[in-house]
Amino acid sequence: MKFLRFALFAAVLLSFAASVSAQRNPKPTPTVEPEMPADDVIRISSNLVLVDALVVDKDNKQVKDLSAEDFEIYQDGKLQEITSFSYVDGVEKTVTVQKKRADGGDLAPPPVKLGENSLGRVITFVIDDGNCLATIEGTASARDGIKRFIDEQMRPDDKVAIYRTRGGSSLLQMYTSNKEVLKRVVNKIGWSPSRCSSAFEAARDKSTLKIIPGATTFESEADRETRKLISDNENENSVIGTLGVIGFVVDRLRTLPQRKIVFLVSEGLTATFGTRAYDALRDLSDKASRAQVVIYTVPTKGVSVPGFVSSQDEVLPSTIEGEDDIAGLANARADEERALNEGMAYLAYATGGKFLRNRNFIETGIEEVLESEAGYYLLGYEPEDETFDGKKYHQIEIRLKRPGLKLASRKGFIGRNDEAARPRGKDPKNPVYAAIASPFTESNIDLKMTPLVKNISEKGGTVRMLFHLDGQSLSFTDDAGGLKKLILNVVVVALDEKGKVAEEFNRVYPIRVPERAVPTIRENGLEYSTDLKFDKPGVYSLRLAIRDENSGDLGSAGDFVEIPKPDKKRMYVGSFVTTSVAENDLPVVPSQRAVESGFAPVFGRSIPAIRGYRPGSELAYVFDLYIPESVKAAKLKTGLRFYKEGVLVAEMPGPDVDAVKRQRPVEAHGLLRLTPELGPGTYVLQLNVTDPASGRSASSWIDFEVIQ
Repeated sequence: MKFLRFALFAAVLLSFAASVSAQRNPKPTPTVEPEMPADDVIRISSNLVLVDALVVDKDNKQVKDLSAEDFEIYQDGKLQEITSFSYVDGVEKTVTVQKKRADGGDLAPPPVKLGENSLGRVITFVIDDGNCLATIEGTASARDGIKRFIDEQMRPDDKVAIYRTRGGSSLLQMYTSNKEVLKRVVNKIGWSPSRCSSAFEAARDKSTLKIIPGATTFESEADRETRKLISDNENENSVIGTLGVIGFVVDRLRTLPQRKIVFLVSEGLTATFGTRAYDALRDLSDKASRAQVVIYTVPTKGVSVPGFVSSQDEVLPSTIEGEDDIAGLANARADEERALNEGMAYLAYATGGKFLRNRNFIETGIEEVLESEAGYYLLGYEPEDETFDGKKYHQIEIRLKRPGLKLASRKGFIGRNDEAARPRGKDPKNPVYAAIASPFTESNIDLKMTPLVKNISEKGGTVRMLFHLDGQSLSFTDDAGGLKKLILNVVVVALDEKGKVAEEFNRVYPIRVPERAVPTIRENGLEYSTDLKFDKPGVYSLRLAIRDENSGDLGSAGDFVEIPKPDKKRMYVGSFVTTSVAENDLPVVPSQRAVESGFAPVFGRSIPAIRGYRPGSELAYVFDLYIPESVKAAKLKTGLRFYKEGVLVAEMPGPDVDAVKRQRPVEAHGLLRLTPELGPGTYVLQLNVTDPASGRSASSWIDFEVIQ
């Protein structure tokens, strides 16, 4: 009977596969800036300026009971009337709007939106490993501190991204709650030498000859000036590059309707007034303020004594007095540290953040900030029209009438309205690539993606891209012959560990079906499968975007995959997925499809792209196991663990695996019956494979859903 029902439904959709055609589009550049939504939190226009303010008590705890009467806002020293006021609670995800002004009039609610799609904490780290003045010690401090944050402080619902400034790497990465993915990024952080000279380098006597009573130098004054000019130019370029990476981060966060936190972890920023670096610093501060991005700056020098000279320094002799020039070295270090700190302090101060200096363990400052950032006040006022004439910088000062409290807010903005300040993409008419470039997912089309790693070898491997489209969000139009037509634009971009595009896929699928098949597609949706080939092993970031060309709706998803390099000692699991059980009690394995016929109708919720099962039903799981030559046992042991919301709910042995094959994938499977008492929700199935002889093991996991 099961086969009969399948055959009847397939006959109804007989024209489906045959009518799917595909065309290859030109490869556009994925650098499009999405349109600003109408409900964005921060807006600077000709009639409204919104300022977010963080208020804490002497113990650094949130103060939530203030009203508009407790605040005063000054622009360029002139008191402004507060016309809108609210408190945004990031923990409870609620907005409390105050209704009355001091004069009895109504206070307008600011355009704040915190709904079901609001995220938890959105945390961004920018690790300045491309800094020209970076040190080995500072780089290690940044790497170790972020690791400790991930292990000890990161919450399950946090969305975290880690950017590195060296070469602008990882610029299109996603925000994720996956700690292992984040640790891979952290492990890439390293120090490299540069052409910049620093007073903090261990002093060495390389250019002077000690004589009595003084010293003479081999370096002429002109050579010294040239060396300094080259060093200063390299340093300024590195500062501008760092600010450019932060600006890119701010652009990606601007459409997220909540206060966003960015931590810049750096040796420091030198941005002297009147330089290109200073102009870039001021422009970034204005951009961050408009996007409601608060930047906290974290120096990696730890607790320092200005001008400290240590035993590692071979202090240069003075060319005048003949004595060791300790004072000169100490003053040079104090001056350089002051310059580095001034740029960091300015960026934090201007955006409403804090300069977290003198901390040997940077994660302590991060924890303090996140605890205090649980909520904020949003105050609005309507400035005079002249505010937006030209590009004058306008200072903002917020004062509290209640004593004993501490306040942090942005300190000003450049007199341009949002339309003039908004960044422009190269192709504003391509929203699909805007969705690809976004660090968060589009949700107008419900989309679920499952990548499976196959065919692992020294030359790379294949990722089978499975995804499911919810049918309720698809739009059909009338077509010739009484058919219904759906046009889907599919874009996939895969980035390597350096943030470069490794693979790119772009196709448009016109899909035609009989009208009587539309209700079934709306109920079950569509499944898609295609293979992406990668030329070398590594960790890749996958971004998928779909556009319904009839409605203009978008959906996007992302994930990370690792294509491991074959190792004679390492055992690893390739693809691992749950699926349905066929008539012969074998699992239904996801097959490879031709690119031009990637879409197919869906006949049930238990397919690998959806993985939805009812209590009491049977579940199959399939996996590929790569066995190294060092494994000597004839049989490998497997075990299964079930988790729900991070809690282990069941554990059981799995089938033994024949280990005769070496360095080739062994395809294995097993069957499980879900108990009728199993409650609805999302579960995680973990597979563990162990070699009893050597103790070597491998594991993998996949999520599935129990539905009513």
